[in-house]
Amino acid sequence: MSASPPLATLLSLEEYTRTARTQTELAFVMVNDTHALAPYRQAIFYSAARGVEAVSGVSSLEPEAPFLHWLKQVFRVLGPDISGEIGPEDLPVREASDWAEWLPPYAWAAPVSSRNGERLGTLVFATDQPWGDAEKTLVSRATAMYGPAWEDRTPPAPLFGKRLLRWRRLLLGAALTLVMVLPVRLSVLAPAEIVPSNPAVIRAPMEGVIETIAVSPNQVIVADDILFTLDRTSIIGHLAVADKALATARAELDKATQQSFSDRKAKANIKVLRARVAEKHAERAQLNERMIRARAMSPRSGVVVMDDPSEWIGRPVSVGEKVLAVADPAEVEVEVWLAPDDLIELKSGAPVTVFLNTAPLTPISAKLSYIAYEATRQPDNLLAHRVRAAINKDDLVKHALPRIGLKGTARLDGERVLLIYWLLRRPLGITRQWLGW
Repeated sequence: MSASPPLATLLSLEEYTRTARTQTELAFVMVNDTHALAPYRQAIFYSAARGVEAVSGVSSLEPEAPFLHWLKQVFRVLGPDISGEIGPEDLPVREASDWAEWLPPYAWAAPVSSRNGERLGTLVFATDQPWGDAEKTLVSRATAMYGPAWEDRTPPAPLFGKRLLRWRRLLLGAALTLVMVLPVRLSVLAPAEIVPSNPAVIRAPMEGVIETIAVSPNQVIVADDILFTLDRTSIIGHLAVADKALATARAELDKATQQSFSDRKAKANIKVLRARVAEKHAERAQLNERMIRARAMSPRSGVVVMDDPSEWIGRPVSVGEKVLAVADPAEVEVEVWLAPDDLIELKSGAPVTVFLNTAPLTPISAKLSYIAYEATRQPDNLLAHRVRAAINKDDLVKHALPRIGLKGTARLDGERVLLIYWLLRRPLGITRQWLGW
């Protein structure tokens, strides 16, 4: 073999190597174009970073191909730093028995190294005849050229090395652990409403049917204003009968008084007749009192708090049934309905923050007054614990006085707990309900 053809071939390989833009293109040159220097039947390039990179005669590799699985086992057994002649005798029985199926009998491994001697990969050439010294020398010169080229096309390393990256992960884990054990306030959210703090509740003074409602919701009234009246038809009828009975009793008393001067028997009945007159007088006075009580009057000044008045007209009520309330607009507090599933440890004076629907960006701060031990039914027929909170006076000075009836959402803050407990409290509760432990 003359010197000129190998030199020309090396120059051509150098040109191909230099013009390869990526490691994939360079791996294709290494396993296919090196054939011009030393004929072989099969070539494999094994990268120390990613394993089998290229196989001669194949444009792209199938990761699940049986040949690639066998090659991975071979390189796992021989190690990444193999060099020189290799064959089936260097492998365990299982892999050696499949050698003849995948490769020719003779193979030679040439290391691909960087400029500083670091092993980047291995080129394995398989032939049907043993390798000669000339072919080994030419291929060694080519692999010496491939190494720096492969190094130049290696993607830039991360900003931090593996060791520093490992430390970053450790520090991140430690920071996450520290964050998870930070103390935070355990809080819950619940629907809230602005209600009067000390309203005068107006109840039905007696059994009857409401005849008229003299006020409307949110109407400003003063003390002794008429609020509503009950139907007095039956009272008027009974009063008329009582008047007649009283007049009859008085006439009988007058008659007996006149006869008492001559008739002892009539004189003896005077006390009975006087008692009957007093009885009829008392019945009439009671009916007059019922007539007065049929007109409910306001005990104080304020605004009327009630539902639709038309729903009350003609409605029968019992003694003590609430009809409406009269409240002072300046005396308000927060009423919260807390669901049993959201009940946490709350102490008197705990902070409560209210976000009204009309002003969600202007929260109102309050302090917990009390929380009911027993859950009761809400107006929407759901069970919940009634919570009352007093609005801080400083907030009443800074912000406009909230109107009675405004609704929103309240955040109730409990004791401080670990952040991890705050995050997992609800999922753990649901898990316990499902698993029963």
